[in-house]
Amino acid sequence: MASRSNAASELTRFWLQARHNCLVDESLTVRVKINGGGGNSDIDLVAIRADLTPFILPNGVRVGPRLIVEAKDEHDWEPAGKEFASLLKKDVEHMNGAAYIPQGTKGVKFTMLRQEHYEKAQHIFGTADFDRLFVVHAIDPSQLATIEKQLGEARVHWLTIPQLLEDLLPWYAAHKHPTELRQSLVGDLLHLLIGFCHLSPPAV
Repeated sequence: MASRSNAASELTRFWLQARHNCLVDESLTVRVKINGGGGNSDIDLVAIRADLTPFILPNGVRVGPRLIVEAKDEHDWEPAGKEFASLLKKDVEHMNGAAYIPQGTKGVKFTMLRQEHYEKAQHIFGTADFDRLFVVHAIDPSQLATIEKQLGEARVHWLTIPQLLEDLLPWYAAHKHPTELRQSLVGDLLHLLIGFCHLSPPAV
């Protein structure tokens, strides 16, 4: 099991590994510089498709085969994703049309947009040919639409947990050997709750 006990990141990791055949590493430390000082941040997940081919996100966007992923789940206080979208728009303003937010910038909510995270990923992959994927509980689509083009040009993409589940559950239902998924905690939970207990999640 992962060192971080976060349902969103665990579900995302399973989705990448089992659903899309990605090799995944996690919690890669990134040093950031703010106001002359420094501190530690991280990249939640680093993934590369094992066959080095791109794949399609549930929203139809083509990504990969290399990507870094940040999973943020704050549904307890912000279920509609409106504040998330407002914070994202502020971060995008800091990008100023570039691929990342310059180092030293204060008040960044989505840290994977930072220059240091971009350069860390570039170092890991040995190339700038990678995507950034944020998996969040929800984000206001009307606000996201106003910056989606700019983000897409920077190869920054967004998925919500319901969208991820829309992709994952039909794949699980059609899986030829679902017992194979029991080798991971999330796969075992899916198999127990859906395969054995016949749980039918509500439409997402």
